[in-house]
Amino acid sequence: MINTAKNTFSIYDTTISFVNNTENAPDRYWNKYKYRHYGYFYQLINMLGAEGFNVCMDPDVDKIIRRDHWIGKRGDLEFHAEKYPGGFKIEFFQNVVHENSHGGRFDFNKFQKMPYMIRLRYQKYMNQLIRLLKYLVDVEDTTTRSPKLAEEWIKCRYVEEWYHEQKDTNFDLHSLDGQTPPESYNGLDRDKKQLHNGEIKYFRNHNGYLFRGRVYHNCNNMWWVIVDKFTVTNIANFELFDLGPEEKRGRLARARIPAAYLEKKKAIEQSKTKELAAELRRRGLKVKIQ
Repeated sequence: MINTAKNTFSIYDTTISFVNNTENAPDRYWNKYKYRHYGYFYQLINMLGAEGFNVCMDPDVDKIIRRDHWIGKRGDLEFHAEKYPGGFKIEFFQNVVHENSHGGRFDFNKFQKMPYMIRLRYQKYMNQLIRLLKYLVDVEDTTTRSPKLAEEWIKCRYVEEWYHEQKDTNFDLHSLDGQTPPESYNGLDRDKKQLHNGEIKYFRNHNGYLFRGRVYHNCNNMWWVIVDKFTVTNIANFELFDLGPEEKRGRLARARIPAAYLEKKKAIEQSKTKELAAELRRRGLKVKIQ
């Protein structure tokens, strides 16, 4: 029986993933590699090394599987790569701007967080990886539509999600300006003002820094916010607001209450009045229960 399956690759955020659909566990090794795509993987890694990346096996991985895990760095752009019997993946990231305390490798939305020059370098090397992969093997691109421009990205999400009426991306996002969500309670900002597509609203990120952007309803109480030409973030309606004269312009750090204090407060709230009074008397205080 002829195998009509085809190898595929896809791009998601800053990751290229290859899927081996044409080869099961081999009876013998191919060109010293157990699977053909292992050879493709090493050629891609070698290409990045030739482009100036400092490439090595990941020292943080156990020695038994270390040969399957590789890392590389050139300037502020880094990658980690992994191969496995079903395929391989190479993911780029940076540690200049990141939210996760463990570094940019563990962030979501890596592309949107990349500073402009790092983003351009990433696009250059990703394009080179795609060209080399297509040269090495007959492969089908199964990438979900994910354009880099913020407005185009939102349009693709509107087409893909069932709760929006758009069937294709042949529409102007600004044509939605002024619309409100069908559920009124999902369209009220922090100050109970009605939200409209296309409005400029402010919000604070997880570190308390002030941002602003143009909003478009996503689903339920979540809104897409276009922060700049490339950057989109997903914000709840109650975190959006207008910037009034009383609003602090600088960073507004969230209060960090010690866990021990919160536990003690909770215990007090759950205690009975008589128990509290007895504890205060034990400490030598006069207490009169009303």
